[in-house]
Amino acid sequence: MPEENKSKINGRIKLGGLLIVLFLLLYVPSFIFWVYGKNINTDIIRMGELEDYVTTDAYIVRDETVINSPSDGISVRNIEEGDKNGVGDTIATVLNQSSEKLLENLKALDLRIIEAKREKTKNDNFFSEDIKKLDEEIQKKLVLVIDHSNNNSISAVKQIKDQIDELIKKKATISGDLSYTDANIKALENEKKILQDSINANKRNIVSNSSGIISYMIDGYEGVLNSEKISEITPQILDMIKAVENDRKMDDLSTQYNKPFVKVIGGIDYYIVFSMEREGAEGFKVDDYLNVRINDIDRVVDGTVAYKSNEIDGKYVIAVRTDKALSDTASLRVINVELIKSHYEGLIVPVKSLVNIDMNTMQAEIALVKARRAKFVPVKIIGRNNDFAVIDNIENYKDGGVSLYSSYIINPKNIEEGQIIN
Repeated sequence: MPEENKSKINGRIKLGGLLIVLFLLLYVPSFIFWVYGKNINTDIIRMGELEDYVTTDAYIVRDETVINSPSDGISVRNIEEGDKNGVGDTIATVLNQSSEKLLENLKALDLRIIEAKREKTKNDNFFSEDIKKLDEEIQKKLVLVIDHSNNNSISAVKQIKDQIDELIKKKATISGDLSYTDANIKALENEKKILQDSINANKRNIVSNSSGIISYMIDGYEGVLNSEKISEITPQILDMIKAVENDRKMDDLSTQYNKPFVKVIGGIDYYIVFSMEREGAEGFKVDDYLNVRINDIDRVVDGTVAYKSNEIDGKYVIAVRTDKALSDTASLRVINVELIKSHYEGLIVPVKSLVNIDMNTMQAEIALVKARRAKFVPVKIIGRNNDFAVIDNIENYKDGGVSLYSSYIINPKNIEEGQIIN
């Protein structure tokens, strides 16, 4: 009996041990997954662009020829801001003060001529049918005169002739009214010609001796910020220009005798000039190629570093030459730019998602999520900034690299190879 009880107890122990083992096999992985796989942020790899750029204020330097106004008065622009002109083109016409009143009279006269012509057209349409009917009636009466003459009916002929005379008088009255309208229009047009001759006698044309882009924005720095004087520009000069605002407005049509009125921007290229501290300027060398985003017009232009000064009070003056957006920048002097030193496109991820970063070989590792487990794969860094990196697969890596929409761990710190990921 004791042996039988002992056997039953051993059987219960074995069964309990088996249940414990099964419980551990089922529960422990779930527990590990709950502890280590919970709250691990993941994302998918996307296509993107990455730029390494510096934002700064800059100044436009170009070849500019200023033309003064020949007299006081009001200008009539023949070429608008930012448009091209040729040699000998009339940029604008300046009307003196006496011509201003004549110009107002000319506008009023034009309105009277337009109204007179509109009235004439209305009368022509209204009376043309009446004149046509009168002509038809006269023709019929003339036929009757011939018939009665052949029949020697003298009294009837006289009566019909009287009727014809009345019809002719009606037609003459209508035609006379129309003739008066024509005469009125002709008189108004003669008056207009006299006014135009008076205006022409009091106007002065502004003619360009060179071709280029026209700008009416005069800031007084055309002689200082000139292409030939780039080597004379200092950081102090640029700082002084920052505080200057243009007094002249773009829509100001008034002119003053012998004062700057318009400028012609010559050549096909211009310079974007800026000053920079020593540390930032080290990344710019003469003949370097770079893109510049001009935020004022939301345009990206390409250019090359054409000039870099010696150090002046801890700063350098740098000039980037470009031949893009000359017309769009004609009215600008001080601009805000982004100096784009490098531009990359491809698979983009946060820098914090990379581990074992080696900037000498430009390689790193990223933790992908495959079959709900972490798998670290090597990648090549195409380009990076402080926040993001553009990556690609290592050449000849065959064990499943990165691709568009691959799932990865955003922050793989303390993540181990093969760890279960939710």
